[in-house]
Amino acid sequence: MTKPASRSRRRLLSIQQHLTPIMIFAVVVAAMSWAAAWFFADRPQYSNALIGLGCLPIVIAVCAYLIVLVCNVERR
Repeated sequence: MTKPASRSRRRLLSIQQHLTPIMIFAVVVAAMSWAAAWFFADRPQYSNALIGLGCLPIVIAVCAYLIVLVCNVERR
């Protein structure tokens, strides 16, 4: 009975290890894009594009988490 618990724990750690870089990337890109948008506040074309660019990786990260939540992902 300890085997299935061990297997599910390994699977959870594997999923967490795969999704952590996506979340870190999303936060870093969003912060850099929004800082650049603040820097270019006097140019609305650049500012708006950078705000949208900063939101894109967050949307992708949320979609990745939802896919893992809904789908049964078997790696091994």
